[in-house]
Amino acid sequence: MAYEEMARHDYKRCKGCGRPTSETGPLSHIRLCERCGLERQTANNLQIHARSGPFYENRRLGIAMREFGPRVVQAMLQTGIIDGELVDATRTGT
Repeated sequence: MAYEEMARHDYKRCKGCGRPTSETGPLSHIRLCERCGLERQTANNLQIHARSGPFYENRRLGIAMREFGPRVVQAMLQTGIIDGELVDATRTGT
């Protein structure tokens, strides 16, 4: 899918870099310019491949939630099996 197809023209500033759309062009549906979106995608892919980092922990949390349910995931967070601080680092209001 082309970047222009998923652009939102009602958003005014990039959430990643804070630049206005007059400088960045159209923003995605999660309010990121093309550069910030590609940076986030690259970081996500590298962390999942390396099996470390906040995006990887967030992915583990999602898989655990789907497979085991919220009660087991809450216990995993409390015991430190899943690093809650790293997961919270990915929750930037997207």
